[in-house]
Amino acid sequence: MKCKKCGAEIPKGKLYCSVCGAEVQLVPDYNFLEDDMLSDIIQNGAGKNITSSKHNSASQTTDPISSKKKVPAKKKKVYIISGICLVLVIAVFTAFFVYQDIQKKHQNSYSYQYEQGIKYQSAKDYDAAIVSFQNALRLRPDDTDTEDRLLEIYEKTKDDDAMILLLQKRLKRDPADTSSCKKLIEIYDKNAEYDTILSLCEEVKGSSMLDLFSDYLVDQPKFSNISGTYEHPLTISITSEKDYDIFYTDNGTDPVEYGKRYHDPISLKEEGTTILKAVTKNEKGIYSEPVTATYTIRYEPPAMPKVTPASGTYTEPQTITISVPSDCKAYYTWDGSDPTESSTLYTGALEMPAGNQILSVILINSAGLKSNIYRVNYVYMP
Repeated sequence: MKCKKCGAEIPKGKLYCSVCGAEVQLVPDYNFLEDDMLSDIIQNGAGKNITSSKHNSASQTTDPISSKKKVPAKKKKVYIISGICLVLVIAVFTAFFVYQDIQKKHQNSYSYQYEQGIKYQSAKDYDAAIVSFQNALRLRPDDTDTEDRLLEIYEKTKDDDAMILLLQKRLKRDPADTSSCKKLIEIYDKNAEYDTILSLCEEVKGSSMLDLFSDYLVDQPKFSNISGTYEHPLTISITSEKDYDIFYTDNGTDPVEYGKRYHDPISLKEEGTTILKAVTKNEKGIYSEPVTATYTIRYEPPAMPKVTPASGTYTEPQTITISVPSDCKAYYTWDGSDPTESSTLYTGALEMPAGNQILSVILINSAGLKSNIYRVNYVYMP
């Protein structure tokens, strides 16, 4: 080995140069080129170790440089993913609460609910449209536009019950609502609920409303004679202004259930009381309210006949008259015998015959009852 300072030969084992006394350099001088080459070798070796680690775990654990670089990359990736997840969670919760707030505002917005209803109705999604319109009515309970929309849907879906409830609500709010009343009548008529129509008629107001019920209000029949006590036979006629069918009973029972069809006048001849009840029935099968009449036939014998002039002596010609009630006939004789139905019928004034005459008169009514005989004595001396 040579001394780097003076170039003298240094014997092996010596630590100093015997010529110049310089220290012998046991470690070689640092070579930057060699250092760069070493660094490249290490890096290339690390890359090979990372690749081979997929197949050989032993070589991975023996590469300290590669381990030091991989750990920070994993942590950084975890931090990034955690941050993204946190942002997403916050965004989801924010969107949820914003959506809830919007929905709450929509639920309390008449305009939104009404417009949604129209949209669903146009799309023929009637169930959704009904919900939206009902929500709109909740916000504006008496809004007729919304009610009209609902009525249109109920009519299309043939939901009569829902229509009836809504129309009844409108009619209760305005008893003079002709349109609602008319629609109610149409529904009831379709279902032949005529009693319900008549009940509705009692609730409405105004003559214009009553006109809607003209086909359901059946006029009562009329009797030709008023109720009362009569001393002669009766013939009762029953009439209807609109030529409706007439049903009646003559014992006071219900003519709707037990009545017989009226055709000819009813004759009451026998003594006693008769209760007539009658109703009319139109082409829809609707009956009128029943009308009742009570007739009592009580026959009394006619009063004594009235004859003029009175008994007496006459020198001038006289005309004899007999007063005859409307339901009686007068019979007479001139020979003093008792008159009967076979005697001479009085038809007009009589001339007083000459001489001493006895005129006997009797009245017989339509029931065959007879009055007492009236006798008058005329002496005519011409």
